[in-house]
Amino acid sequence: MDEMPTAARFLISSTSSPKLTSALWLAERVHLALVRLSGGAEVFVGCDRSRRPLQGHGHAHIFCECTPGPDRGCKGEVTHVTVYAPVGFATGEQDALRSLRDVWGPREDRISLALQGLGRPEDFAGCCPLLAKSRTWVSRTPFIPTRHPKVTRAGVAKRDETGLQIGSPEHELRRLLGLSGLPEPVAVEPVQGTDLGGREVPWAQFACRRANGEGRRAAYDRGYGFLIEFPEAVQGPVAVGYASHFGMGGFEAQD
Repeated sequence: MDEMPTAARFLISSTSSPKLTSALWLAERVHLALVRLSGGAEVFVGCDRSRRPLQGHGHAHIFCECTPGPDRGCKGEVTHVTVYAPVGFATGEQDALRSLRDVWGPREDRISLALQGLGRPEDFAGCCPLLAKSRTWVSRTPFIPTRHPKVTRAGVAKRDETGLQIGSPEHELRRLLGLSGLPEPVAVEPVQGTDLGGREVPWAQFACRRANGEGRRAAYDRGYGFLIEFPEAVQGPVAVGYASHFGMGGFEAQD
């Protein structure tokens, strides 16, 4: 029996597209459209029929991508949207993905999407750096921790056996990578921003708060970026932290 597809990649086919800094907003719009088109399928909603959040991270993640080409992406705008769910998309959910053709933008302008294909991450690795396989990954959207740094009653930082402050952004990143089943990184370095339209855009310029939703809240009003080196190549996507199902905390293969 054929395996269910776990990834659907869309091209933004309209001339109107928000900047990658608004990726969280666009992912929410795509999410709402897929919930409607699927009749409330759990893989898109993220909750069961009793409105209880699904356990784990098998339901849909929505990633916005800015991959510059000859006629798109040169100003930092979103060029592609990828919907990924480790549990896979059943027949009705595939129909919803095929039916997704547009969402409405912030100025009531229509953002058109064209489905490029359904498959598995490795099928898109050559054209989508979010779905590649690599040892080295760099932040493309801000990582937003969900825990605060720990201190003693005297205000002294609590540290783990490696010397990292417990709950600090790097400590939280490492913790969440481990919970995702990824190997312990051999190196983690801070990154101050990402290149959009030929200039480095700091993480503070990204929208980092969801407009709606009842999931776990962010610990910060800003995001952080990192360059991660794993001991072995890992298959993307790599995304952790607050709103990772809506494109935040997303990394691109560096190779």
